[in-house]
Amino acid sequence: MATMRGSMDSLSDEMVEAMNVTREFLSNRNVEKDKLDSIAPKVGDPAPDFSAERLSQDGARTGETVTLSSLLDKPVGLLFGSYTCPIFRDQLRRYESIHQTFKDRVNFLCIYILEAHPEDGWRVPHNWDKDINIPTPQNLDERAKIASLCRSKEGFTIPMALDTMENELLTLYAGTPERLYAIAIDGTVRHKSSVGPFDMDDVDAWERSLGDLVEPPKDK
Repeated sequence: MATMRGSMDSLSDEMVEAMNVTREFLSNRNVEKDKLDSIAPKVGDPAPDFSAERLSQDGARTGETVTLSSLLDKPVGLLFGSYTCPIFRDQLRRYESIHQTFKDRVNFLCIYILEAHPEDGWRVPHNWDKDINIPTPQNLDERAKIASLCRSKEGFTIPMALDTMENELLTLYAGTPERLYAIAIDGTVRHKSSVGPFDMDDVDAWERSLGDLVEPPKDK
């Protein structure tokens, strides 16, 4: 299988220009993701607590906060992503299916982070094909509107909260451009997906990890 880095290296100069980036930027992105991942919690580590503004079911701002610690009466399925990330967007139906399976036994929360591929940043063809032309939000109101669009367009019902404009939660959990965690009720990380982009095997592994957290161990 071709690596992401290899795919980037094979892009034509015309495509790189159309994406509104440079090859140096693409190379540096991998370095930045690796650096974030090196300081993020690993499997077996305590999951850092956080506070974020909860969005309503339709994606509107509420002014209310949700903390990780408040969700730990059950295992937690934690997601990070943004609407302009094609991989995250294309997997929303799968996330929704997992949510429906476990929602009575797992507390889910999606942290809506900075846009991965805004029109004024790193553009990607998959968004052009879907007529998704979203500029970088400049404040939380604008970010919430895009999160609301994600919910309405994709039928996404997993509870959602906003990262700060300083990207604090993204940095804390190395959540860019998308990521999945399974957290046990004792607050330890039991599953951490690969740093995005990732494939459906990662989503399946997340589902299995959530299942392990809610199913009693089988007698041998």
